[in-house]
Amino acid sequence: MEQEKDVKIFDKDELLYFDGKECRMIAEYERTICVEYVHYPFAGQEEEFPYPRVILRKGEVERSAV
Repeated sequence: MEQEKDVKIFDKDELLYFDGKECRMIAEYERTICVEYVHYPFAGQEEEFPYPRVILRKGEVERSAV
């Protein structure tokens, strides 16, 4: 049985936005990506954003308009 290769739709280090925060794509998986926030930590939002790197579904992020 032949396995399909994962189709990559993001570039490594591509700038993305999640919840209005700028982040950089680190790794891409089948349905998710790992991102690292650019200007972390966010003052006053430590509870909402407790980690500098997170795993997100591909549909949850927005590409930069550049």
